[in-house]
Amino acid sequence: MEFSSKELEDIQRVAGLFNLTVDELIQKSREASKPSTQSSPELVPVPSHHAASSSSRDALPARHLSHRDHTLAWQNVQVAHHQGSLDVDSFEIEEYLDQPSAPSATSDGAQDTIQDSALDEQIILLNPQTAWYDCDTALWSFGEPTEGNLSQEDDSPPEEDGAESYVPVTPMQLDSDPGSDSTAREERREKAEKALDSVGTEWAVVSSSPGSLSSLQTPMSPTSGSAEKRYHLIAPKIGRSASQSISQTSSGKIRKKRSPYQGTKKKDTHLTRQVHACVRCRMQRNRCIPDPNNARGPCLTCQQKTVRMSRLPCLRYMVTDSTLFRTSLDYMAFYKSHPMIGPHHGDFHLDRQWTSSPSKILCLGQLGAMHLKVELREFVPPANTTDVDLKGRPMYAVPWAIVDPDAAVRSVNEYIDSGMHDYLYEHLDDTDRLRWNIFQAAHRASIFPTPNRMLQKTLRLWVACRFIESKWRCWSDSGFADSEILASNPRDPFYDWDSLPPYLDYQIASVIIHRILTPLRKEVLRELQGTFNTHSPKDWFVTFLTSFILLQNYEMQMQFQQQFAARRKAKQLFAEGFNWGSPRVRRMARLDAEETDFMASCRDVVVQKAMGKEAIFLEEHKTGKTWGNLELKPSTLAYGASTHEWPAEMKGDLCWGPQSFRSGEDLALVLTEDEVSEVRAGLRHFNSLELYGSEVSPNTFPLPTLGQKLLRLAADIHSGKGFAAIRGLQPDEFSPEDNVLIFLGISSYIGAKRGRQDEDGNMLMHIRDAKLSKTPQHDRPIRYSARASTFHTDTFCDILALQTRSCALEGGRNILASSWTVYNKLMATHPEVCELLAQPIWPFDSRGKFFESSTRPLLFYHGGRVMMNLAREPLLGLEGVRRPAGLATLTQAQRDALDLVETIATQNQIVLNAEPGDLLFINNHAVLHSREAFSDAPRTPARYLVRAWLKNPALAWKLPRALQEGSSRIYDDNELGERWNIVDVPKFQFRLSERLTS
Repeated sequence: MEFSSKELEDIQRVAGLFNLTVDELIQKSREASKPSTQSSPELVPVPSHHAASSSSRDALPARHLSHRDHTLAWQNVQVAHHQGSLDVDSFEIEEYLDQPSAPSATSDGAQDTIQDSALDEQIILLNPQTAWYDCDTALWSFGEPTEGNLSQEDDSPPEEDGAESYVPVTPMQLDSDPGSDSTAREERREKAEKALDSVGTEWAVVSSSPGSLSSLQTPMSPTSGSAEKRYHLIAPKIGRSASQSISQTSSGKIRKKRSPYQGTKKKDTHLTRQVHACVRCRMQRNRCIPDPNNARGPCLTCQQKTVRMSRLPCLRYMVTDSTLFRTSLDYMAFYKSHPMIGPHHGDFHLDRQWTSSPSKILCLGQLGAMHLKVELREFVPPANTTDVDLKGRPMYAVPWAIVDPDAAVRSVNEYIDSGMHDYLYEHLDDTDRLRWNIFQAAHRASIFPTPNRMLQKTLRLWVACRFIESKWRCWSDSGFADSEILASNPRDPFYDWDSLPPYLDYQIASVIIHRILTPLRKEVLRELQGTFNTHSPKDWFVTFLTSFILLQNYEMQMQFQQQFAARRKAKQLFAEGFNWGSPRVRRMARLDAEETDFMASCRDVVVQKAMGKEAIFLEEHKTGKTWGNLELKPSTLAYGASTHEWPAEMKGDLCWGPQSFRSGEDLALVLTEDEVSEVRAGLRHFNSLELYGSEVSPNTFPLPTLGQKLLRLAADIHSGKGFAAIRGLQPDEFSPEDNVLIFLGISSYIGAKRGRQDEDGNMLMHIRDAKLSKTPQHDRPIRYSARASTFHTDTFCDILALQTRSCALEGGRNILASSWTVYNKLMATHPEVCELLAQPIWPFDSRGKFFESSTRPLLFYHGGRVMMNLAREPLLGLEGVRRPAGLATLTQAQRDALDLVETIATQNQIVLNAEPGDLLFINNHAVLHSREAFSDAPRTPARYLVRAWLKNPALAWKLPRALQEGSSRIYDDNELGERWNIVDVPKFQFRLSERLTS
């Protein structure tokens, strides 16, 4: 062992006081630090300022030693101590031992005569000059040097500045009897302070009892003669420099408070605080010194290591530095030029000049009928402003603003909490079983058996991210579009519906980002970092679920950013024209020359792969190869979807063809006279109730006998052959209103929920040739023309219902084909086409306010069922009509795939002969339909059908996510409202949105 000269001097002095050699003193101090199992007294050393004369250098009995604190304890020692130290020469132990109440240390009956409760106390010897006092090592064991006892990798204090907790300094008074002169006391105090400077080792005597350290008792004072005296906790006297002060941590370790850093050490510390300590140094509690020439590269501490660091490289990433959502709005020119930034974020702290117009309530929604409400007021916009939003719209075109941002925050929070299930169901489905199951497990673990706050916050953050990334629709509190706001609202260049006005769009984004997402992000990441640091096995499952959700959130965030850039025609990172070597990009991503070359090479690989895939289709078109020679492997497809795990053949009643039905009785239910009378009775009953037509239901339109047959037909539509026909009614016997009521009454047993069919909210569609229109037949929608149609499905409806009012003179018959039969034929002969149809690369054009343009698959396998959703007009486009920006055109391979589906459907079709009064119900997800061209007689009723879109909530098929939004748009409440257009109105002109829909 090696000791400093000062330590040797201290040890020798104490050894001399006990008439021991240094080796004997060390040996006895080690024995004293071990737990004592003997009842005999042990010899313990006494510090220098407790020294006695030569006649009193006998060992003192120790009644109790505290091994818990690993310190040396003295019992039965009574000293007068002043200001944390005492002059050795100014106090004689003999005088103390002569006190009548102080038992002699050498008395044979010492252990029997000691009755004072103070005997249970301990006097703990602390050395304030020990640089880093470790409570886990006995003070006098000297097993390790105490000066600079730090790792070679880290010479900094284990804790940051200000982390120490100091022992309270309470001067101990030298009490005397009442007659003692105060002047004498002062003289003794001054003498003791002077003597303190002459003592080489500054010891502190701290009285410590097993029960408490704040209220301590010792035997009587040597000067007062009182039976008992309470001594206060004494801290070591602060040395001549601040570096000699000590502190006590929460773990009980006594540590020296370091002095402020100087010179290069101060600069290194400042740089470390700027760039953070690396992960390796932080975990190993090393002092991390960044490289001044490459502050964000490997630190100097890690560079000096000779061991391999492959398992733990020098990184500066922290969980709490993660970005989890679309950040801020500072990329907006309007935001930069407007006083909206700062501690308040947004414009809510700015004074605004309100007009006298009354406030109004605006409803905002994304999913179905779910919505939130915000209160708006009109304000006076700035004069001569040219501010625009990211879509190029004037910011103050609609000068209405949120009145109370706090109320808006509460409304958004309530919306997020109530929409948790809907958003999870909207953006997730069981086609990805891993993701679906993990989210379900996370949602369950967040509430059962004990609610987990971190998971709850993580799921709220995930929902809020989808909330800020999704599109908004707005309408008034009455349920219809707000004419005052929408009249001056600039058209949204990306979405053909009633989107938020520019200024309100900014305010809502500011509320969500700054007041909801930012606090959530801090809380989630702080708690996740805490679980990582705790490293407790019981937190593993929750940590896994949280990490998975956050990583999946990253994936969806990147998809949003990609779509965001595509809509604004920005150069994407791996696009052919993107320049990774530009100064702006290198500054943004902090790339050096080597990293820039690497990213450019990645871009080239992506571009080549994309061109290679396109070349497959182009080569197929040029050489005229058959479908069987075209191999579309999952690994070469952009989205990776594969039908290899789908069934090779679907089986069931839905797999039918032209030979599956023997006669017309197999295709239609012919009503008996009693059943027709029952329908008339049901109509009379409903009319007697004086209800609105929209209130037709099985309860208000009773059909006691026929109703049971209709319920069986509903089951056959969903689980049987997929369609049903009813014959036997005569529409000429009823008025147009009663015909509609009969149609709704019977169809309510098939599907009670009815959907809107266009952007006007029309609940019925009148299908007939628009003979008064001068628009050519090929430029009209199919439903308003006499031309034939190809096989298709009606957008997103569940059940297509048709009522035939009159038939054509020639042609016009409905044609059906089973989607399952088409699928089986494709899988047997052209499986590569099924692979292509299942890819989400099919661009549907949709104009107007009803549906938005989207890209999705045509073929689905979901819930154990095959579904098809296709129509040629929105996929191929219209002649003379340009495709919208950002919406791709079909490749030749895709066109050939549509032709192949048409061919197989035609080969397996059945044709239905219609009669006036017929009702036809078709499962839109399982059966393709088309119709023949027709011609009408000049002076006879023209071909006329009425269409409704139905849904049976109890029997409806579960839809894949790509079809859910459209279905919700049709059947759920929204700003379009309902319009019951009972009477057909002649059509002269046709909107583009009508031409693109069935």
